Amino acid sequence: MHLLDRHLIRSAVGPFFFGLFTVTFLLMIDSLFRYVDMFVSKGVPFTIATKVLFLSLGFTLALSVPMSVLIAVLMSVGQLAGDNEITGMKASGVSLWAVLRPLLFGAFGICCALAAFNHYIYPESNHTLVNLLYDIKRSRPMLEIREQMFTDLNEGMTIYVATKDDVTGKITDVSIIEKEEAGELSPRVTTAQWGRIVNEPGSDVMVLELYDGEIHEMPDPKEPTKYQVIRFRRHDVRMEDMKRDIKDSNRKSRGDREMNLVDLREAAQDQLGRVEDARNHIANHNADVVQWQFRLLTKKHQDNMARREPSNPAERRTRLAATRRKLDHAASQCRAQATVVNSNIRKSNKYMVEFHKKLAIPVACMVFTLLGVPMAVSTSRSGKGVSVSMAMGVFLIYYICLMGGERLADRGLAPPGLAMWSGNILLLAAGIPLFIRSVRETSYLDLPSWMGRRKQESA
Repeated sequence: MHLLDRHLIRSAVGPFFFGLFTVTFLLMIDSLFRYVDMFVSKGVPFTIATKVLFLSLGFTLALSVPMSVLIAVLMSVGQLAGDNEITGMKASGVSLWAVLRPLLFGAFGICCALAAFNHYIYPESNHTLVNLLYDIKRSRPMLEIREQMFTDLNEGMTIYVATKDDVTGKITDVSIIEKEEAGELSPRVTTAQWGRIVNEPGSDVMVLELYDGEIHEMPDPKEPTKYQVIRFRRHDVRMEDMKRDIKDSNRKSRGDREMNLVDLREAAQDQLGRVEDARNHIANHNADVVQWQFRLLTKKHQDNMARREPSNPAERRTRLAATRRKLDHAASQCRAQATVVNSNIRKSNKYMVEFHKKLAIPVACMVFTLLGVPMAVSTSRSGKGVSVSMAMGVFLIYYICLMGGERLADRGLAPPGLAMWSGNILLLAAGIPLFIRSVRETSYLDLPSWMGRRKQESA
């Protein structure tokens, strides 16, 4: 039996690495385009751009490894079935359970390794990647100009463009806000119908050539009544020191994808603690209002109010307005705390979604193995192309469940655990009966009795 186990494992190793290379390459196409654009078009040093590409492998590997396991099972078991080795095993009294056992053991090893990768390596690599992209943005602010977004070029200049062509440098519907000092209330605003970004060769100067626009400014902030508008056909804005050296910012804060399992659980518990504090504030506000209203109903207070009842209607209305303001203030405070509760719950769900995702994706390796064995036996005569196509289809279903569950959990429409494990549960519910049918050598689709009779009559 150990000889059979080694044979099954060896037959799956090659397809696994083939699938890992192929799937990783397909998932990295977008990162490859970004790498070429950073290095060729935007002037980022080769070593920095290569480091960005390498660090982008983290999330890609987390997804490509389970899919590679499914491809390996489909191709290896399918090859064995196509060569009638599975039939020979059954004739010798070896069931599919014996085929599944070593493959499931290997998938368990990959599952543990991937879980360790998601806990130790992926958060650190993603944290390094985010820091590096932040440092590149600080050193090359013009690279981060995005369409229909405000971008800070430096401490005193912000730009907005409707469209941007990275090849020609052309920009349209340009708005530039310039401040001489932080917090200035009367900045100079420059608008233009279109323009072009031009780099001066051999220098760190960048020029914005603006066409058909206006400059709005207040010459003297002490005289707000004076306002100046300058119309131009062409106006150049020179910006120096736009190609600074990339320096480490030592950023310490982390997002949810930059945390390990322990940090994610602690962050989620911290948000739930804040939820409890906000609910206590709401309860205290409600208790104060109820206590105040109850005090108004006591006979002693009513007698005091009767003796001090003002005869002036205006003073009476003033008291009523004060009472209304007190109630409105309490209601406003409760609404604000309710908003805090909802915000913290969403943040907690976001952390728990990432926590369960780091565990659910590795476990998918074992689920794919259980599902892949009966699929491989049933498609053994269809070729390796069909196996890869089926693997793509299964993983597409799993990916839809994963991403859809993440969206639902982030919005509070589903529990994070159920949302992230829904794909595993769905495929496991399909894989168990399929595997049992394969062991019993029954067909996957039993024709209805009336169809069977019609087939016999036609024969």
